[in-house]
Amino acid sequence: MSATGLLLLGVVAAVGGANVFPEPRLDTLPCGTTTMNPGERVAIQSPNFPQNYDTSYRCQYEITCNPMESTYLEFICPSFELESSTDCLNDRLVVTYHGSREEKCGTDSPDGTITSDGWTRLTFASNAATTAPGFRCYIWCREQTTTTSTTTSTTTTSTTTTTPTTTTTTTTPTTTTPTTTTPTTTTPTTTPTTPVC
Repeated sequence: MSATGLLLLGVVAAVGGANVFPEPRLDTLPCGTTTMNPGERVAIQSPNFPQNYDTSYRCQYEITCNPMESTYLEFICPSFELESSTDCLNDRLVVTYHGSREEKCGTDSPDGTITSDGWTRLTFASNAATTAPGFRCYIWCREQTTTTSTTTSTTTTSTTTTTPTTTTTTTTPTTTTPTTTTPTTTTPTTTPTTPVC
């Protein structure tokens, strides 16, 4: 094999392990409503990210993953830095989903949040004062897995029937006849003795 053939073989081997078709770039959602299907993901970010976001800004996203009853949404936020304030009164990202409402600010991100079903509303709002670099979050639409647990229970019942036994014992009284003994009377015999003279 020639040196050119070996070089070409080396290049093909090196490229063979790499992904020849890179994953398409994930566009950032505009404010508004979006519908997804299981396995899809979307990205949301503050305006100008990674530069500071604008003051007095408001954007609301409503994301649905169909079918809503058998899916959920999972949040991954690798970058999250908003103005920090007590009770998130200034800049904030409000995450709402059925049964929950969370206000996030500072570096307290929604990273790791999992919704109870396939619906969420996210509202980003900044006030007229201080700004920060903002955020970028990815939201995955996932199918809920159902685990069926079967429990088998065996009950053994043992029945013992006892029939009462009646024993009748008849006792015949024994009659003892007393033995009569006739007393014997001994009469002493006396022989008269004559006096000898």
